[in-house]
Amino acid sequence: MEDVATGDDADAVNMDGVLAETVQEVVGRIAPHDRRQFLMTGEGPTDWFTNCARRWIAAMLADENIREPIQSKPRRTKAEIRSRDSGTLAGTYVADIVLREWMPGAQFAWTVSEGSEIEAGTCILTIEACRHQILVCERILLNILGRLSGIATTTSKWVSQSQIPLAATRKTAWGALDKAAVAVGGGLTHRIHRADALMLKENDLASTAENEEKGAERVRNILRDMPLDSIGAFVTIEVRTLDEGLAAAETWAERLLETGEDVRLNIMLDNMGPELTRDSVLDLETRGLREYVTLEASGNVTYDQLEAWQSSRVDVISTSRLHRGTTPLDLTCIFQGA
Repeated sequence: MEDVATGDDADAVNMDGVLAETVQEVVGRIAPHDRRQFLMTGEGPTDWFTNCARRWIAAMLADENIREPIQSKPRRTKAEIRSRDSGTLAGTYVADIVLREWMPGAQFAWTVSEGSEIEAGTCILTIEACRHQILVCERILLNILGRLSGIATTTSKWVSQSQIPLAATRKTAWGALDKAAVAVGGGLTHRIHRADALMLKENDLASTAENEEKGAERVRNILRDMPLDSIGAFVTIEVRTLDEGLAAAETWAERLLETGEDVRLNIMLDNMGPELTRDSVLDLETRGLREYVTLEASGNVTYDQLEAWQSSRVDVISTSRLHRGTTPLDLTCIFQGA
């Protein structure tokens, strides 16, 4: 005879079932915005990311009129890079390139690793090299580590206050370097570059529409006829009204049911605010369309409003405030004997 749960045991079984269904629902519509594997792997930075970093470093050094590795001179010295702030360390892989490729003969050691939480006063890097090499590269190293650690620190702060995953946007100052720093802080990268995933924003929609189509009609026609072989990792469409969001979800659901395709559409609910965004999500859930799409909230998302966004029921929130205008971590380079 099978055991029958009663009383508290029955409640526990029921709760386990609810939790299992909830987990399955969340996993089933996980957002496709995590693209960090194209930047970092378990073995370190990818070749693509390393080449991106090299281009940024070369541009920074060119501004200092340095276009070739700085040759070592006999006079050597030691220096330490220390943090004046507490935060999350990021940018060590980028700084490594400066040390290895532009300061030949330099000896250096990281005392803390990428992603570590550091306190004010922490020594993060020691360098022994030609005095001239350190003087030339000092500001470059501080700028790289300061900016990227600032982004990671800001992202970590935001992530700690949000139950909904947070993603960067394409509005970056340092491109893939900023995206990597967001990932170090616990955020999602979103698409790495324009070709990585198709994003149909207002200008894209306007430029591809025919016969002066607007609003929901334009959304329907574009999604109905869009070829899937050129979308990249995922496809996002930006909508600004409840009608446009409904048209996108309905059209995509109809398309998947007709063709058997298995590509979930990401609908970006742009500048709709927490309350209107929640209304849109609830409408799609009521109509049985939620399983065909992931939902992203974006536009004018601030840290002070983050709590209000937690009831929006979206899958991801994207904001450029994770990385644009972030205050760099305050670092300093101290020479031996200073």
